[in-house]
Amino acid sequence: MKLTPRLAFCLISACLGVSSGASALDLPGAASVTARQSELASAEPFPTGAYQDEDTPRIMADGDVERVAYRVTGTSLTSYQLIAPLRRQLEAEGFQILFACADKDCGGFDFRYQLDVLPEPAMHLDLSDYQYLVAEHADGRVVAILTSHAPGAGFVQISTVTPSDAPPLELTTPSSTDLTQSLRPAASGDLASRLEARGRVVLDDLAFDTGSATLGEGPFASLQNLANYLTTRPEMRIVLVGHTDNVGSLDSNTGLSRQRAQAVRQRLITTYGVPTGQISADGIGYLAPRVSNATPEGREQNRRVEAVIASTQ
Repeated sequence: MKLTPRLAFCLISACLGVSSGASALDLPGAASVTARQSELASAEPFPTGAYQDEDTPRIMADGDVERVAYRVTGTSLTSYQLIAPLRRQLEAEGFQILFACADKDCGGFDFRYQLDVLPEPAMHLDLSDYQYLVAEHADGRVVAILTSHAPGAGFVQISTVTPSDAPPLELTTPSSTDLTQSLRPAASGDLASRLEARGRVVLDDLAFDTGSATLGEGPFASLQNLANYLTTRPEMRIVLVGHTDNVGSLDSNTGLSRQRAQAVRQRLITTYGVPTGQISADGIGYLAPRVSNATPEGREQNRRVEAVIASTQ
């Protein structure tokens, strides 16, 4: 089965259909959600130090990612006054603040481009007036908060990464308003549940030789789990989609990603007995990165094969 334009668009634009849980941070003032982005089984690099070009320290957080932007209208609160109560809530819940900084101390313009900021007008960022912090919980949850200010309004972006086996974030510090905006719930750790909830799942344990389409000997738990799922759902059709980092040309990366997906398909057929008609393979090179390719860690995250539901007929 060939990768259709609709499926390629869905992969590139990260088509999402996940619901939010009931846990929340309390924001000061009359806040409202202006934008939300979610990704299951992904990763996010967060700076843990001031800007140092390629040497900027980072933490790579793996799990379910959600970025939510808020506008706090009719307020004169500074960016610091916006972030301070949120920091106290995190600390009360047991989060450790890994790093916190303000505009020039962070690195100003350069530091901002280390962050995955939701676009204007949903998230306004004044490069001379913003606050940032990143915090980590012992159970693996990571939260990053970015605040800024414009005349008559404040802006807050909360980015959360929740490992699949971590409990949802529940922060109960009271607020002067009734606002309780949702953060991501923990997702099921089961491959089949994640595949059906998201429509796709990353086969994260696969190993290929560098620059090669040769799949390692394994065994790979993801392939066994996927095979079990497919043999119990004979009506299901899956397309395996290969992805690469952005080193090299698009043509060469597309070819390599397709060959890797085809190698995975062949392994599922010959080793696990999956019927050939249930699985096809294609590749889209570096057109749908999970995270930025600017770091070695990011490039490693982007080299992957995903199983995508193509049809249930």
